[in-house]
Amino acid sequence: MAEAEWRMKGHVPSLNEYMAVTVPSFGLGPITFTSFCLLGPELSEEVVRSREYGEMIRCVATCSRFLNDLRTYEREEEQGKTNSVLLLAPRYGGSIEAAKREVRSALAASRRELLRMVVRDGGAVPRPMRQEFWNIYKVSHLMYSEEDGFTSTSRETLRAANAVVHEPLAWRLGGKIDSPAAAASDKL
Repeated sequence: MAEAEWRMKGHVPSLNEYMAVTVPSFGLGPITFTSFCLLGPELSEEVVRSREYGEMIRCVATCSRFLNDLRTYEREEEQGKTNSVLLLAPRYGGSIEAAKREVRSALAASRRELLRMVVRDGGAVPRPMRQEFWNIYKVSHLMYSEEDGFTSTSRETLRAANAVVHEPLAWRLGGKIDSPAAAASDKL
């Protein structure tokens, strides 16, 4: 909603204003919570309401937002939308490459912050769930490593999407879920 209002009013938000609106709108909070409810172990309300849980969601959503912005800035510019790359370019005389370097630097900082929370001892969020936050980051990285994976029709993106839908899951020793191909390779 805020992004549409910005466009209609011609408002150019600051990077902080942009991130405050677009990180939550990326939708990882509800997606993550729903996934965790299905994966187990059961998360208490205390864990879900903890500062650590909120910070982990913020970090993974921030990383995902930056990864998305690095891949979609051209299309969004054509559509009259903004993103972090486009907001930072004027700081560098319009240089998209310089803006992308700054976004990559901010991405690296958020990724390090997330990883510190994932690997540390203790905390309100159980270790297996902290690892799932890292896995969610890795999925975002995969989706945006070469292109915008959500709108792409490349062979690799379609193969990955079809594998999720069509390949049955297989249980590995230790209770981990994997694809049949990966489970078969463990037997070799």
